[in-house]
Order: sequence, then structure tokens, then C-alpha cells
Amino acid sequence: MKLFLQSSSGQPGLALWDGAVVFEQEFPPFARPDYAKSLSEALDQAGLEMAALDGIIIDIGPGRLGATRSAVAFANGLGFALGIPLIGLNSFVLLGSYVEFLHNVPCLVLRKAARNQYHWALVQAARILESGFADQGEIRLAYRGPLSIAGDAATALALPDHPDATWHEITFAPARVLDILGIDQQPAHSGVVPLIDSAGL
Repeated sequence: MKLFLQSSSGQPGLALWDGAVVFEQEFPPFARPDYAKSLSEALDQAGLEMAALDGIIIDIGPGRLGATRSAVAFANGLGFALGIPLIGLNSFVLLGSYVEFLHNVPCLVLRKAARNQYHWALVQAARILESGFADQGEIRLAYRGPLSIAGDAATALALPDHPDATWHEITFAPARVLDILGIDQQPAHSGVVPLIDSAGL
């Protein structure tokens, strides 16, 4: 059984996953959940003990730095205490893979930084094809094919010269994205996972 935590989108989430979703909780936007308490309640509802956990999957950004840092710190501490491995997943890959699954075209994922600044990445087949930092709220892609756009900055960005872009009001990937990604095939870290920002793309 694996614990799955998301935080960088501004809507925290906690799930228990064992090849399929066993339990999932989505917290209100910008909530600051008590992960220890929420995990205990989730295990109780699923009829499980802490010893059932054999791994932790954690969203490590890019995204809201304070919230992401708190969730990663909790995951690293819990993994160390239980002696279980961790898997760190890029937040652009999480959301982009989910939206691509829904709409069958690559996904441009947007994450608000400060003022009119945004991190962005184009995701296809769980890989980042292009990425960057938009300082003035405008992105110009080399990719010219059809694409979806999602993320917490979606309505604020402009793609003035892109011929086939469709906007979607999606900022959060539910835990079933782990099935889409084939998470059992991902490498696990035996120690701690890093906190990344756009420089890690």
C-alpha cells in the first residue's frame, strides 16, 4: 500500500493506492492539512495499520513552494521513520498526463509564480517536451499541433500565435493518474526525495 500526497497545485490531496485507489481525500483549495492526522484517519477508514504502507509517492513541484515543502518534509520524515522508499513525481507530469489521458492530445501545464510570472511545461506521454518561465504572461511554443491547456494559471496566459489550443478548468490530478503513469515501474528513492523548482525540469 502506498501513500500518495499532492500539494503544489494549491489543492492538497492524500490517497492510499495499491494498484488501484483504496482511499482518496481532496482538501479545500489552499488548505494546510495536518498530514499525520489525515493519514491516520485514512488508514482507519480503509481498515489498515501504518505497517501496511510500503512506499510513499510525493508531488515535488514545481508549484506553490511553501505547501510543497511541507508535504515533502512530511513524506521524507515518514519514509525515514518507517524505513520505506519514496517516489518523487514532477507536478507538470502528474497533471499533464491526466489531462492528456482525458483529451488525447499533449497538455500545456501552467503554474503561477509571482505577479504576472508563470512556470510552464508541455507534457506528452509522461515526458516534458518543452518548458520555461513566462515573465510577462505570454508563452510561445515550438510545438504547433493540437494541445490542451490546464493548471492554476490557465485563464491568465496568452498563446497568441498557437493555432489549436483548448482550455480546460483542471488544476488537480486525481489519484487514478498513478494508473495512467504505471507508477509501479517508477524508480524509488531509498532515502529522501528532493524538492524541485523549474530549474529541475
